[in-house]
Amino acid sequence: MSSLSRRAALLALAALAPLASSAARAAGAEPPIPGPNSWAAHGAAPLKSVETITIEAPPEKVWAVLSDFARYDWLPGVARVEASGGNVPEKGKRRLVMADGGSVEETLVRWDAERMTLAFHRDRDDVKRLPAINYMTHVTAKPADGGKTLAEWKGRFYRGHPFNDPPPGLDDDTALAAVTALHRANLAALKAKVEGK
Repeated sequence: MSSLSRRAALLALAALAPLASSAARAAGAEPPIPGPNSWAAHGAAPLKSVETITIEAPPEKVWAVLSDFARYDWLPGVARVEASGGNVPEKGKRRLVMADGGSVEETLVRWDAERMTLAFHRDRDDVKRLPAINYMTHVTAKPADGGKTLAEWKGRFYRGHPFNDPPPGLDDDTALAAVTALHRANLAALKAKVEGK
């Protein structure tokens, strides 16, 4: 089949697809369920939030707190941490038991002592707790002037509703505002922990 004929055949199939879908609806059939990656192409775009704070302590002292994946009980709202797997990427897992009775489960995906950075993702989405999905974060301690540390909390995520036309509360602006507020609160708690305030 020539390339011209192949193109004509593809155009004909594309033109017939809506007709087939209409016929299926008329016959009482349910419309097809979108595939697992269809929303990535036609729905939400990835979002990013990067927040920083200066801590009055050397990076090594900040990293000593950040690096212990199992002991993040200093995060706002966390009552205790249940953890396993240590600081080994893909094996390190933790459950943040929240003071309100809920929980957040996370997996460590990167741990780099030389660069003083680690990354982890949430294992389950809970848009009532955080109106974002597929949330992954990197936390880094960077040297700053005067022996201080610039702590960075960076996240990549999607809005809480991954398809087109999100309802109020699950849109891009809401997701970005919520994640930014989370990062700022976490950094403030880290600063207070390290500085002993």
